[in-house]
Amino acid sequence: MKRDPSAVVIQPSRPAPIDWMPVWLILPAGIIMAGLLFYPIVRGIALSFFNTRLLRYSEGQFIGLANYVALGSDPAFSNSVTVTFTYGIVTMLCTYCLGLGFALLLNRKMPGRGFIRTLFIMPWAIPEVVAVMIFVWMLDAQYGVINYVLVEAGILSAPAAWLTSAGLAMPALVLVTSWQQFPFAMLILLAGLQTIPDEQYEAAMVDGAGVFRRFIHVTLPGLRAVNVILILILILNSFRRVTMIYAMTGGGPARATETLSILTYNVAFQYQRIGYASAVGAVLLVILLCFSLVYFFLIARRSETP
Repeated sequence: MKRDPSAVVIQPSRPAPIDWMPVWLILPAGIIMAGLLFYPIVRGIALSFFNTRLLRYSEGQFIGLANYVALGSDPAFSNSVTVTFTYGIVTMLCTYCLGLGFALLLNRKMPGRGFIRTLFIMPWAIPEVVAVMIFVWMLDAQYGVINYVLVEAGILSAPAAWLTSAGLAMPALVLVTSWQQFPFAMLILLAGLQTIPDEQYEAAMVDGAGVFRRFIHVTLPGLRAVNVILILILILNSFRRVTMIYAMTGGGPARATETLSILTYNVAFQYQRIGYASAVGAVLLVILLCFSLVYFFLIARRSETP
């Protein structure tokens, strides 16, 4: 049988060879970075299964899940879980509302807007310890300017002991934390506001929408992608915060501000129970991972819903 000379013979295409050179070049740095990131986490989780003391580190004994079982009956741990969620959620809400309010204000055209924006960033640029020292002086029961203003305005009948009262220490801590980190939220939200097209506001105004309806139906939907990341960052920062809380209250008075991070530090370096502190830290890690996964799952489902 003769082949038709006019027929076109199609050769099967071969897959392009994989260029492994970029992988080999980045592999050493990737291994080092993975070691630096994951070794402390794995080491900390491993320590949680040992009865290890800080000054007798080499004499630690494997005790399995005993540290985790002890956490279940430890009132300090259950109190810290409650304090952590209270502090994290309230701080996130206050920080977000402050950041959104100032972002809406500074998004308007006004003389000297760039200079005013720079001034509002200053609290975020101040180190946490310095901010704490400023507010410790301002909240002082005898010489604090905040007590003086509140008493002179008739809001308080007598100066309040903000940092030594179990009922006032948490509001004072939330106030300082929100003041220090609201510029971060403001910058993120301000960047998000500038991505919303003016045509959407003009169309809403043509339809007769007022300021509140434009905020609900144009501004908030336009900030949805920014809010997803910002709220998660604010929550995680509040759950992990150590420096500000320890410098301001040390977890007191009467454990009123002792979050899981502060409990981990106190157990490890005051009571020298490294193994037990590692168990507290491992539980905090699991809480943060679960919260992040659930948060992204709910947000993803909501975004897919028509």
